[in-house]
Amino acid sequence: MGLCLISAKEIGKYRRRWNALVIDLREHTDYRQWHIPGAQNVPVEELETFMREIPHSRMVIFYCEYGNTSIQEGCRYVKRGYRICSVAGGIDAYRRS
Repeated sequence: MGLCLISAKEIGKYRRRWNALVIDLREHTDYRQWHIPGAQNVPVEELETFMREIPHSRMVIFYCEYGNTSIQEGCRYVKRGYRICSVAGGIDAYRRS
């Protein structure tokens, strides 16, 4: 299974259907200014440690500012056997939806 790309409008569906964990990969200051409600803030430099505690079977949704970092990190963790989705367009797309 590869990286799953989802639209900002699909986040709620994934949360309900798969109890997906939503992770904001941006810096703490950006997260405090605006984030998707219910998302956890795990900046990229803290992600390795955080993901060690997440079961590979758990659906995880990554997002960043525009989607590039979440796709890159998502691909990295999919290769390790995690179930990862990335929000296409990141928080920017979520703000516009």
